[in-house]
Amino acid sequence: MRRLALPYATTGQFSRVVLDLLEDAPAIQPFRQHGFTADGLQRSLEERHFPAAHRLALSEALRQQYGDLPRTQAVQDNIDRLRHAGTCTITTGHQLCLFGGPAFVLFKVLNAVRLARDRSTAERPVVPVFWMASEDHDLAEVDHVVLRGETVRWNTTAGGPVGRMTLTGIGPALQRVETLLGPDAMRLRDLLREAYTDGRTLAEATRRLINGLFGHLGVVVLDGDDPLLKALFAPVMREELLNGLIARTAAYAEQQFPEGYSAQAHVRPINLFHLAAGSRARIAPDGDRLQVLDVGPRWTVDEALAELEQRPEDFSPNVLMRPLYQETVLPNVAYVGGGGELAYWMQLRWAFQAVQLPMPVTALRTSAVFLAGADAERLEQLGLSVQDLFAEPHGVERRLAEQDAPFATRLDAERTALRALFAGLADRTRAAGPSFERSAASAEQRALHGLDRMEQRLLRTAKHRNEVVLRRYHAVRGSVFPNGVLQERREGFLSLLADHGPQLIDELLNGLDPLEKRFSVFVVPPRSAQEA
Repeated sequence: MRRLALPYATTGQFSRVVLDLLEDAPAIQPFRQHGFTADGLQRSLEERHFPAAHRLALSEALRQQYGDLPRTQAVQDNIDRLRHAGTCTITTGHQLCLFGGPAFVLFKVLNAVRLARDRSTAERPVVPVFWMASEDHDLAEVDHVVLRGETVRWNTTAGGPVGRMTLTGIGPALQRVETLLGPDAMRLRDLLREAYTDGRTLAEATRRLINGLFGHLGVVVLDGDDPLLKALFAPVMREELLNGLIARTAAYAEQQFPEGYSAQAHVRPINLFHLAAGSRARIAPDGDRLQVLDVGPRWTVDEALAELEQRPEDFSPNVLMRPLYQETVLPNVAYVGGGGELAYWMQLRWAFQAVQLPMPVTALRTSAVFLAGADAERLEQLGLSVQDLFAEPHGVERRLAEQDAPFATRLDAERTALRALFAGLADRTRAAGPSFERSAASAEQRALHGLDRMEQRLLRTAKHRNEVVLRRYHAVRGSVFPNGVLQERREGFLSLLADHGPQLIDELLNGLDPLEKRFSVFVVPPRSAQEA
């Protein structure tokens, strides 16, 4: 498998904030405690201290969550290491997307493993952690997976936090996924059957899937929907209920944003939900009281604080409070996320400061696409490079249409001559009065528009003559941008593992270094060539 590395900026797929993050630009530095560099990671590691009581609670939560789940020695060793002072973590996480989700989830996990491995020493072990966003309640975002371009959906009417939903009726979706993965993916099919079983919750299934795929790399899976962990976070949630911690600090952060930056996540007056059977409802101010919207009680502030003290597990942080929760319960050095995630972390710089929590390095996950070797050859035959796949399509279409056309499609010389003609006409008629100037200018515009229309007709004709060539280009580009979306954001990573074998995980671990800060294009030979 051959890897081509491209500058992120040349792909046209990333925002200014992401590019500034990669370059450690001055504009982004006020919103981070440590930069996304090797030195920044080292300083974060050296400065990270974690309360002993929190470490004990984390260890006990992991013991209970794993229960009797079989695990590798690497996972057990890392769980044991977390009991000891000095051990730190590098975390990534994601929603509980059905059957693992899109390809970038794979990259996030492997980036966390790579960063943890490269930073770990005997004195300061660093453990990779996958945080399950099990309390999210947007089922439509997680109830499906795309494999081979087909959307496979779990049809359920369950509500509330997705991690608590039982997998009733998962059978048809599982059978379809097995068919799409193909007969050679036996190990994957066995793992999916063991994980996605009627009666299990989506959180349990996701833990088993991540553990089965990445256990040999020591990845520890953590579910934040846990009473022991929520108890550690209760003081921060209390501050949110009493004083609107996030709204105050995020508003200040947004005032500091340079031109061209904007808030990624919407800030609420209170950024907490309340959990009940089958529901996760937002808490909102209502006069001098707090209302659990739609389904819940209406409290005085004192009543809400008493409820929080008695049952912290019934309170759930929203997307902006979740980073504070993670850093409260984990000895984190860095968080690996996508561009959107890291953009909303910028809104939290002063929230971390307000509650005296260290802010981890925010590390952009690697982005990558896979290009079949045959498609790479087609590009070469068309006279195109891999970089051309990320160029504006109309420009590439024009180049392809023009290269074999027996006539010129551009009328630049005629346009220049026309402007010179009318410039001379304007000079000759200027003395005759302004109406002649206006007439000449109007005639020039009509003539130029006529040339534009002629040029468009010539280009359409050239494209028609080279229709086969253009179809080949679009077929290759479509493999990188299926349905117009970057491949890694749509296609499920299980199809990659089915096509290239489980060894792909270890190949990508070594091939994807997030600190290299380059976009990766993997040119993949046919399966038979890989096996040879």
